[in-house]
Amino acid sequence: MDRIKLEQLITENMKSIFGFALTRLGDVMDAEELASDILYALVRSADDLKDADRFYGFMWRVAENTYVSYLRKKSKNARRVAELDESIADETESVLDEMIQQENLNLLRRELSLLSKKYRDTTVLYYIEGLSCSQIANRLEISTEMVKYYLFRARKIIREGMNMERLYGEKSYRPSIFEIDFWGTKAGDDHEYHDFQRRKIKGNILLAAYYSPVTLQEIGIELGVSLPYLEDEIKLLVDRQYLICKNDKYLTNIPIFTLDCTKMIEEKLKELTKDTAEMFIAVADEFDLNFGDRFANQNLARWQKVLLCLHWSLIDTESALEKNYGELPNGGPYALVNGGGGRGIIWGISKETVVAPNQPQGIQGIYNGTPSSDGRGSVIAINFCQTLNAQHFGSKMTDPLVCAATNSFDSLSKDWKECLKTKGYINHGKANFAVWTFEEYKELRTMLKECCAILSALNLKTSQLAATVTADLAPTHIRKTAEYVGAFVYRFNSIENLVNTLFDMGWLKAVDEMEKPAICVVKN
Repeated sequence: MDRIKLEQLITENMKSIFGFALTRLGDVMDAEELASDILYALVRSADDLKDADRFYGFMWRVAENTYVSYLRKKSKNARRVAELDESIADETESVLDEMIQQENLNLLRRELSLLSKKYRDTTVLYYIEGLSCSQIANRLEISTEMVKYYLFRARKIIREGMNMERLYGEKSYRPSIFEIDFWGTKAGDDHEYHDFQRRKIKGNILLAAYYSPVTLQEIGIELGVSLPYLEDEIKLLVDRQYLICKNDKYLTNIPIFTLDCTKMIEEKLKELTKDTAEMFIAVADEFDLNFGDRFANQNLARWQKVLLCLHWSLIDTESALEKNYGELPNGGPYALVNGGGGRGIIWGISKETVVAPNQPQGIQGIYNGTPSSDGRGSVIAINFCQTLNAQHFGSKMTDPLVCAATNSFDSLSKDWKECLKTKGYINHGKANFAVWTFEEYKELRTMLKECCAILSALNLKTSQLAATVTADLAPTHIRKTAEYVGAFVYRFNSIENLVNTLFDMGWLKAVDEMEKPAICVVKN
């Protein structure tokens, strides 16, 4: 039934329902409780009624059924009370009474903090501020009968809640570490995403509502936060489409790499990555023979070989991934970024809540062929965590490095000359990193074809596995997006995992502060 029509019919019949309850029970407080139960049952079951003309028969049938259930519940509670031993009065009785009174007050406050806004506002205005039902109706711009309904319902919820043992969730005392990331056609201001790292509450709301729909009260209990403080945060998340709300329940609207999800993916990838690393090392090629003398030591040559093979594997697998998982999604939360209209993805990452040194992990940037503004060359660079002591390339450095690689170092500004010298990119006026001509670049691609194929296979298998796991653990309505996000993110994570494995095996080693291991310039 239409909700507006239902509200109208309930409002018109509030007095009749209360009269029905009072006639059967004879006590005003009991009648209010029964009337509240009947009204709640009507609201919950109204979807089963298709014809509004049959409302009255439906209403009295619900009323009778609710009355019978009410009597059964009262009878059950009465038997429980009768089974209790009589209290033995002693000198501590007054102290106990005081403790019980204080405990009841705490329970009352707890339940009031867990009421949703419409119930909480009417309850506070009526019982605390002392307004009449008509005054509250004017203040909240609703009917007087609806105020009475909210008060009936609020009393019912509070009474039931005070008799419940509510256990706060783990996030009430140990909130999860939550980060958010994004990718798409409208990069730029990422203030919104950094805000998730500064404020624990946003990410933990999304985690609490990820696996299944939850009510405001359930989120509040899980986080240990009362609803007056929670409602504004949730409204912001709904407005930005990070959350969706249906039937007063909330569900997260972006894929999240939860701890369970990440652990499952990483476990499945461990053997695959190890096998790939061993295959990569075992390939016989002529890289060292033809180009080994370009590098100061074997370790730098190996880092360069890995860099180039990863570079080509990303290029080779891009079209395959688009064919398997489609183009960047359109719409959803990303469509609101930077003025709206962009195509892209947003995802969350939950991390272990452990105290650990704040050290960079994983890849700190992939530059898979960044061209210079004058067209004289491009930079290929990946900032791995193992190389950050020596190399931390940023896109603003593209033009200066291409100048240094093409013997135009003297044309740079004084500041850039000093910067490149200080960072070790220049040594005795020459480039201190690998420089390839375009002909050499093509020759290397042919020479390292087998290695590239091994890494491309790892890339595709990793993406496929991550897409499946991420989608399986995501809410149904975002499984397609979650599949895309899993494939996209782990396409790059496969690079990180491979390098970590090669490093752990000792095939790749740490570098000196002035060495530039995973960067090169290709001259046009």
